[in-house]
Amino acid sequence: MQNFIRNTTTQIDNLYSKIKALKCNNTNAIMQVLAEAERLNLQDPNNAEILVMQAHLQIMNSQEQKARAIARHAWEIGGDLRIVFEKMFAGDLVNLGMTEMAGILLRPHFENLQQGIKIFPLEMVRFALMVGNIDLLSRVVGTFPTNPLFAALMQFVRTYQRLRYTTHFANIQKLIADNFGQQICGYDFNCYTDRGFTDVEIVLYFSNYDFDLKRHSETINNYINKYCSSAGVKRINNLSYVCRNIKDYPEF
Repeated sequence: MQNFIRNTTTQIDNLYSKIKALKCNNTNAIMQVLAEAERLNLQDPNNAEILVMQAHLQIMNSQEQKARAIARHAWEIGGDLRIVFEKMFAGDLVNLGMTEMAGILLRPHFENLQQGIKIFPLEMVRFALMVGNIDLLSRVVGTFPTNPLFAALMQFVRTYQRLRYTTHFANIQKLIADNFGQQICGYDFNCYTDRGFTDVEIVLYFSNYDFDLKRHSETINNYINKYCSSAGVKRINNLSYVCRNIKDYPEF
């Protein structure tokens, strides 16, 4: 039994290394590694670490609904994940818009922020952005004020706090998550400071088989404009959204 566990762990670690070397636009390589993950799952079907990797590969393979089903199964099985798999799982729960699970998984690390930020910095930022929690984002980026990215995000935070726009930001983020959270494969962001203040660009990634990216972008802008009109507030022009195919994800 110990030899089986040892052999399985070695295979899992080898598979993880292969996944981390993959690019989203290399479909053939993704399919080969996915087949290897499926074979490993047959050997040990209740291994949550294998399931986490399968979900990640299905995202890369533009199969976001399969990824969600596998992620739910991994969640149901539970158990302790080694930290690299916990990090992968937390990131992918955000990528898939599964914020309730992501929040539960990240909560202990938010509570122990000085330690958690060393391991989950971008996962924490992406989660805070997706759920529209400016206070949480402020806590996260405040841990390393000299980091250029965190400093830019803190400027973004302070702008929204000064303009008393935090509730509107939360409502807009919820609006996008409610309407697109079950369609996306990935969720990321970019920061730009070339205008003298911070622009945040939210990047929503969709299946490579989704050909409605332009329509999605128009729909998002319409949602935001209608919200601002109904709330009687101006739309702040330092927050924007772009929609891309998962195959264009620069680094997964």
